[in-house]
Amino acid sequence: MNTEPGFLRRAWLHDKALDSLKVALAFAGVLVFYFVTDLEQWLVGLLLGVIACALAETPDRFVGRLQALLVTLACFAIAAFSVRLLFPHPWLFVLGLGISTLGFVMLGALGERYATISVAAIILAVYTMLGLSQHGSFPTQFWQDPLVLLAGASWYGCISLLASAIFGLRPARQVIAQVFDSLAIYLELKADLLEPIAGRDINTQRLALAAQNGRLVGLMNRAREILLLWAQGKHPARGSQSLLHWYFLAQEIHERTSSAHYPYDALAKAFARSDILFRCQHLMRAQAECCKRLAEAILSSSPYAGSQYENAARQELGLALTYLQTQNAPCDTGLLDSLADLCRNISTIGTLLAKAAMSSNIDIVQDNTLRDYNPKTLAEIWQRLREQVSPPSKRFRHGVRLAVALAAGYGLLHAFSLPQGYWVILTTVFVCQPNFSTTWQRLGQRIGGTLLGLCAASLFISAFPHHLAQLALLLVSGVAFFVFRANRYMLATACITVLVMICFNQFGSSYALILPRLVDTLIGSALAAAAAAFILPDWQGKHIHHAMARSIKLADIYLGEVLCQYREGKRDDLPYRVARRDAHNADAELSTTLSTMLAEPGRYRMAPEATLRFLHAGHSLLGYISALGAHRERIENWQQDAQITATERHIRASLQGIANALDSHACTQITDFEPIPEARSAQASANPVERRLMRQLRVIEQLLPELAELASAFAREATPKHQD
Repeated sequence: MNTEPGFLRRAWLHDKALDSLKVALAFAGVLVFYFVTDLEQWLVGLLLGVIACALAETPDRFVGRLQALLVTLACFAIAAFSVRLLFPHPWLFVLGLGISTLGFVMLGALGERYATISVAAIILAVYTMLGLSQHGSFPTQFWQDPLVLLAGASWYGCISLLASAIFGLRPARQVIAQVFDSLAIYLELKADLLEPIAGRDINTQRLALAAQNGRLVGLMNRAREILLLWAQGKHPARGSQSLLHWYFLAQEIHERTSSAHYPYDALAKAFARSDILFRCQHLMRAQAECCKRLAEAILSSSPYAGSQYENAARQELGLALTYLQTQNAPCDTGLLDSLADLCRNISTIGTLLAKAAMSSNIDIVQDNTLRDYNPKTLAEIWQRLREQVSPPSKRFRHGVRLAVALAAGYGLLHAFSLPQGYWVILTTVFVCQPNFSTTWQRLGQRIGGTLLGLCAASLFISAFPHHLAQLALLLVSGVAFFVFRANRYMLATACITVLVMICFNQFGSSYALILPRLVDTLIGSALAAAAAAFILPDWQGKHIHHAMARSIKLADIYLGEVLCQYREGKRDDLPYRVARRDAHNADAELSTTLSTMLAEPGRYRMAPEATLRFLHAGHSLLGYISALGAHRERIENWQQDAQITATERHIRASLQGIANALDSHACTQITDFEPIPEARSAQASANPVERRLMRQLRVIEQLLPELAELASAFAREATPKHQD
C-alpha cells in the first residue's frame, strides 16, 4: 500500500523532476494555446522558443533568475531580429553570423550563466532561420517569427520564475546531495585500495579513483558556485547556512578520504595476516552508506540519523589497532605508526558523520567565506574579455572554430540548395565542442540519436495517426529531451528528432523530412568534426605537460599552506581552502586532459604511458599532502625544527624543479638528501605530531625520484612529436 507514495516521493526528489515539470507545463501551455486559437503556424515557433529558453536556464535565486531572464530575452531578441533583418542578404548574413557567433561565445567568459545564455542565443538564431525557411517567401509581417520565438521563451521564463519563487532552495539542496553521493562512491573506491590481497591491479584502481576524484571535485566546484548565489551577499537565503555547513563538511571528509599515509601495497604486504585492513575497508564502506543517507536527508529536508552500525565498526577498529600495537610481532615501527594514522583518519570521518546527525548547523570552519571569481565591475569585465580574446584562449579558439563552421554550413546549403538545409547549421552548433575528442563523441551520439528518432517517429506516426496521440508524444518527447540531454545525449537527440517529426507532421510533411534531416545531420556533423580537427585545433597532447606541471606547482603551494599551520595552528581559512581546492582541481584537470588526449588520433598523443604513470604518482603525492592536512595541529616545542625545515626546502625545491622541467620539456633529476645522523637519532624522542610530520615528509621525499624520472621520460618520448 505504501509503495506508490514512496515511489512518487523518490521521483519528486530526483534532480530532473522539477525541470521536467517546468518543461511539461510550458509545452502543455503551448498546446492549449494551439487548440484554443487554432494558430497552427505559431506552434513550432512557440515550442522552439520554450526549448531555447530552457536551454539557457541556470540555477539561481528569484532575483538572479529574473535578471538572467531579462538578459536571455535581450540576447534572443538581438539574435532573432538580426537574422530576420539580414536573411534576404546572404553576404551580409554570413558575415553577421560569423561575428555574432564569436561574440556570443566570448560572452561566456563572464561566467557559467552567460556561457549558457550565449549558446542558447546561437541556437535561437538557427531556430529563426528554420522558421523563415519554411515560408518559401518572406512573411509580410517583419516581427512575426522573432516575436513568436520570444513569446515561447517568455512563457517558459514565467514558469521558471514561479518555480524559483516556490522551490527556492531546491537547486542548492540538489547539488549538495549530489556531492555526498559522489563522495560515497569515492569512499567505496578508496576502500577497494585497502584490500590486502596480492596480485591486484592497483594501477586500474588508482585510475578509477583519480577519475572519480575529478568528478567529485567538479561537483564541489559547482556546489561552490551555487552557494555563492544562495549563501553569500547582503541577503542570504533562509536555510542556506545549513547547506554551507554541509559543503564544508564534504570538503573535510574529502580531504581525509583522499589522504594517503603510506603506499597501500606496502601496508597490505606488512599486515597481510591481520584483519586490520579489512576492518578499515569495512568501516569506509559503512561510511559510504552514511554519505548516501545524508544525501537523501539533505535532499528531502529531513533529519539525518547516524548509523549505530558505523559506530560499532569504528569502535571495533580501535580495539583491533590497540591489540596489534600491544603485540610483540615483528613489524616496522614506521609502518605501524602509518597504520595508526590511517585508522585515526578513518575514525575521524566517522566522528564527523556522527556529528552531522546531532545538528544541522555543523561548525566545521570559522571562516565560511567563499571566493567569487566572477567579475563584478566594468573594469573587471573588460579585463576578463581582453584576456580571453587571444589565440591561446580555448574559448576564443572555439568561437573562431564554430563561427567558421557555421559560415561554411550556410555556404553549403546555398551552394547545393539543400532542402531543410538549416538543420546543417543546427547540427553543427550542437556537435562542435571545444576539443576534438568530445566533438567526435558527440558526433556519433548525434547521428545515432537522429537515426533512432527518425525510425521511432515514423513507426509511431504510422501506428497512431490520430492528432491527439501525436501531440501527446510531442509533449513526452520534449520532456524526455531535457531529462536525457546532460547524461545520455543520444537518447536526447532521438527525443528531439521525434518532436520535430511530430511538429512537421501537423502540416502533412513529416515523411518528406526524413531523408533531408538525416543528410543534414551527416553534413553538419562532418563540418563540426572538420572544424575541430583543422581550425585552430586544441589537441590536448600539445599542452598536457603544462597540466602536469600545474598539478605539481599547486600541490607544492598546498604543501606550503599545510606546513605553515603546523607552526601557526590549524585553521580552515579561505587561503588554506583555496590552496587545497586548487591542488585538487589541477589533479582533476590532469585526469580529464589525459582521458581526452587518449581519445584523440594517435599522432597527437604525447607519451601516454609516462603521462598515465605520472597521473598515478601525482595523485599519490596529493594524497600524502592531504594526510598532512588531515592531521595538522600546532607543534608547541619543536625538537627537529632544523631537520624538518631542511626537508621541506628540499621537497619544495624539487617539486618546483620538476614543474619547471615539465613546462620546458626538459629532463630533470633529484639530488640525494639524507638527514644528518643527529637528527635521525633524535626522531625517537620527538613528540608524536612531529614524528608523524617527519614520517609523512619522508614518504613524499621518496616519491620525488619517481616523479622526476616520469617527467624526464615524458620529455624524451614527447620531444620528437613536439618538434613536429
